[in-house]
Amino acid sequence: MTQHHSTIVKRTFKHLSDIDRGQLQAMYRSGLYTQKEMADMLEVSQSTISRELKRGMTEQVKLVNGKREHYQSYFGDVGARVYRENRERSRQKGIEKYDQGFFKVLPEALKPPKGEPRIHSVDTITHVYRKDNPDKRVPCMKTVYNLIDRGELDVRNIDLPRKTRLRPRPLKTSDPHGTNKRKLGRSIEERDPAVLTREEFGHWELDLVIGKKTKGEPVILTLLERQTRHFVTKKLWNKSPEYIREAMLKIINEHGPQNFKTITTDNGSEFRALSKLEDTCEHLSVYYAHAYASWEKRRE
Repeated sequence: MTQHHSTIVKRTFKHLSDIDRGQLQAMYRSGLYTQKEMADMLEVSQSTISRELKRGMTEQVKLVNGKREHYQSYFGDVGARVYRENRERSRQKGIEKYDQGFFKVLPEALKPPKGEPRIHSVDTITHVYRKDNPDKRVPCMKTVYNLIDRGELDVRNIDLPRKTRLRPRPLKTSDPHGTNKRKLGRSIEERDPAVLTREEFGHWELDLVIGKKTKGEPVILTLLERQTRHFVTKKLWNKSPEYIREAMLKIINEHGPQNFKTITTDNGSEFRALSKLEDTCEHLSVYYAHAYASWEKRRE
């Protein structure tokens, strides 16, 4: 295989070097480049540039007409120093960062001498030790289980009677396919893939937040605009399909029909009347996710 026909995918992310930070400092101080343009020139993502600028910002003072003015400026060496300090703090230190007395008590509590009853579980011994030693750093129950699974403690899973009886649930995500038995309107499969790029304003995700299942309990209608992340909420005292359609029509009229190009929601029966909005709003399209796959509407 030649280099021209290599199937290896090049990494699209990298850390900034000192040279990159020097170039970034020069571009930022010139005031001629946007963050997107600086990211393209350094071949990194815009979010990398945004985070780096925040790290390296330093308050400066200058004299303007005899008055001292404070302003923020980016310094590459400051950004590099803060970056190294953050990396140093983020390193995992294993069980050494916790109180070692806890790990001496743990085996004694979970593996009592033969003939004596076992009165503690991982949950209870963690809680009791933390309560008795409030000034000590004690791992949470989940961390203790993880340490046991990795074999870093003197306790094994066989020492935990209930743990050996539990069967881990297989991780399985839904793979929606086919068509919905209950067809409420346009399928999400018909939606323009350009909606996922978040480059155009006017594409909304709709949902309904339901509290206690009590008669007369209000619900919250939520709308999220994909590009700007603008969030709209409205309290409703009824979740019937027509009531939701009327509430949605009112929101559209309040914000301007031109700002609504698509609305994507799940295929719950309470949303079955939303497709009628296409008859009222000329440029609006309503799409429904597959059954049991409401995550599709916010898929990136």
